[in-house]
Amino acid sequence: MSDEPILEVETLDVCYGTSQALFGVSLSVAAGSVLAVLGTNGAGKSTLARTVSGLVRPVSGRVRFAGRDVTGLPAHRIRKLGLTYIPEGRGIFPGLSVNDNLRMAVAQERRQDRLAAIDRAIERFPILGQRRTQRAGSLSGGEQQMLALARALAVSPKLVIADEMSLGLAPLIAESVFEGLEDARRAGITIVLSEQFVHRALAMADSCIILTRGHVGWAGPAAEAGQEVIDRYLGEAETPTPTAVTNGLR
Repeated sequence: MSDEPILEVETLDVCYGTSQALFGVSLSVAAGSVLAVLGTNGAGKSTLARTVSGLVRPVSGRVRFAGRDVTGLPAHRIRKLGLTYIPEGRGIFPGLSVNDNLRMAVAQERRQDRLAAIDRAIERFPILGQRRTQRAGSLSGGEQQMLALARALAVSPKLVIADEMSLGLAPLIAESVFEGLEDARRAGITIVLSEQFVHRALAMADSCIILTRGHVGWAGPAAEAGQEVIDRYLGEAETPTPTAVTNGLR
């Protein structure tokens, strides 16, 4: 992990029509690290992810990625720079096969590199190798999330923004998705993780911000986000804790 930031967000304001969703949000993510973005429903987590990814244009503020000002750039240009966004709700093409989903993900790679990229994705999630010809929409929820993550990692991104990857998954299945993210982190990929399993996200993260009504309510090292901080800013969002995940993590 490097001390140099790969992502910097400065005083970001975002509006949807006349409704403001983010108010002066700032953050910095060191290369090779994991940032957990926490908050209750409606706090602004997805808006932040979509704005950094280029899907939503900010009213004011700045986004810098890999040393470049990308504020207001369209999503496809930011993706080419090495930032991949996995949206809430899988982010796959359900009518296409697993193999075709992966082929589309690597379409912008050099032709001679595409097969190797698909093989790397399958290697991370071997179950997908058994489902190559299966329609993605017929996969289980966990397998669909594995496919979404495999699509993201196939292009060897510098940074992955994962928005509620465990949403709707049983704890044991969610854990396999977290393991895929851990593998990506070990490979040097920076991760921004918006997550409902708060303790599990904090166990993986180096740093954390907690959004509340579009503002940064708390920010600091993940190890310092203790139960008092969680109770203050997240309240009942943290209970109950699933027992199927190791060490009582959520």
